[in-house]
Amino acid sequence: MSLKYYFQLIRPGVTLAVTCSAVASAVICSGDLSFALAGPLAGIFLLAAGSSALNQYQEWEYDEKMERTRGRPIPSRHLTTSDGLRTANLFLISGFIVIILSGNLLLFGLGFFNVLWYNGVYTFLKRKTAFAVIPGALTGAIPLIMGWIAAGGNFNDPVLLFLSVFIFIWQMPHFWLIMLKYKNEYKNAGFPVLSDMFSPVMMKLTILVWLIAASVISIYFSWFGIVKFINLRYLLAGFNLFIILLVAYQLFISRKISFRLIFLVGNFYIFVVFAFLIIDKI
Repeated sequence: MSLKYYFQLIRPGVTLAVTCSAVASAVICSGDLSFALAGPLAGIFLLAAGSSALNQYQEWEYDEKMERTRGRPIPSRHLTTSDGLRTANLFLISGFIVIILSGNLLLFGLGFFNVLWYNGVYTFLKRKTAFAVIPGALTGAIPLIMGWIAAGGNFNDPVLLFLSVFIFIWQMPHFWLIMLKYKNEYKNAGFPVLSDMFSPVMMKLTILVWLIAASVISIYFSWFGIVKFINLRYLLAGFNLFIILLVAYQLFISRKISFRLIFLVGNFYIFVVFAFLIIDKI
């Protein structure tokens, strides 16, 4: 059997993004990327991969009903549910072992909590409420916290708080854009959708408001001394304004919303903000 289906099971793009957020957090915390971080970061990668595989095992029947997900390995019958569960267990157990060997029990606790929250609480809530993404977004902030702790940072550091809140808030417009684009597929698959409660205009306003909130948090970075160089402060503020105007144009003025463009811009936005913070730190 082709390994590419196992590769797809762990959703490498998402898994790498999760790991990169931990890497970025570690660099922002310590100013460099030491070899000592290899173990914890490898553990974070393995846990993210295992959690993704477990999610596909849990939701394959729902994925089968949606055009955008029915090509995944289990609903397309390239892998069995047993293959999915074995893969998930292999990556999760390996990830926990690697983190335990790193000698940091706090990292182990955070990793265990994140898997439990994502594959237990969030996956369950998705079938019950269209607002599941709000508690679910916590799973995006935990890897960033893990990277910070792995680099020797303090759990109560205000910089970590701002970074965590920023990544937490950013996930709302990202997920709700997906919901806006694929609302009929989600609805047909049995998931509650926000469009059943909000009008199209309210949906767009909600997305824009959350994006503005994320932008405000990132601009606050400079006010609290997280970004020290004046030029980077102005660049960060200007970049935020550009992103907001571009998304607002796509949502409210453009004759046809380019979801692909907004998704690309949103991902690029995260990359640029963290790049600014890393450059400023180094």
